[in-house]
Amino acid sequence: MGTRPLGRMLLCQEEEEENTEASVVPTPLGPLRETYCQKHSEKIYFFCKTDAEFLCVFCRAGPAHRTHSMGFLDEAIRPYRDHLRSQLEVLRVKRDKIENIKCREDQKLQGLLALIENKKQQVETAFERLYQELGDQQRLLLARMRGLEQQIWKERDEYITKVSKEVAQVEAQVEELKQKCQRPGSELVQDVRVYQSRCEKTFVNPEAISSDLAKKILELHRKILILPDMMKTFSENLVQHLETDSGN
Repeated sequence: MGTRPLGRMLLCQEEEEENTEASVVPTPLGPLRETYCQKHSEKIYFFCKTDAEFLCVFCRAGPAHRTHSMGFLDEAIRPYRDHLRSQLEVLRVKRDKIENIKCREDQKLQGLLALIENKKQQVETAFERLYQELGDQQRLLLARMRGLEQQIWKERDEYITKVSKEVAQVEAQVEELKQKCQRPGSELVQDVRVYQSRCEKTFVNPEAISSDLAKKILELHRKILILPDMMKTFSENLVQHLETDSGN
């Protein structure tokens, strides 16, 4: 008997009654990829289609396979080789498909990473602009308040100057009247008539703060009064907008 496919070889027997010998692994005695019959040390060229065994020339001439249908080894293994090549092509196609999917998905991931990076920059830019705008408005508001402070101090000084001048005038008149009270009766009557007309002049009390300044202060007060609520509402709306559908 010759050798069986799939890597196991049986010694070819010249007599049918010697079939009781154990099978052995074929021994590669020749060049690479060539298998030799272990019994005859001959290269295997044939394939017994009846017994599905590989045979050397001596095995083929033996009585065990003499009447069997024969074929050359290359022809016998061709279907297996073609099958492996077909499977290899299938695997290559599958590998290429997987590589294409991997490349496409990697491009998607890179695109998403680029998108997130772009959105991070947009967020930073948006908040920087917000900080800048809030800072500008804060500086503008504080500048207006400092301007009002300066105007208040200016009108205060003007008011004090006017009132002090009026007080000085009144005090001068008081001292003058004290002196007149010490004069003789005839002169006193005449002085009373003169000073009566002078005292009838009404003292005009100047306003400490002008109506224009009071209007500006009131307008600023109204704007600042609702500022905390505006900031709170903006902050709450921003938090609600950013947390909506965030998945956290």
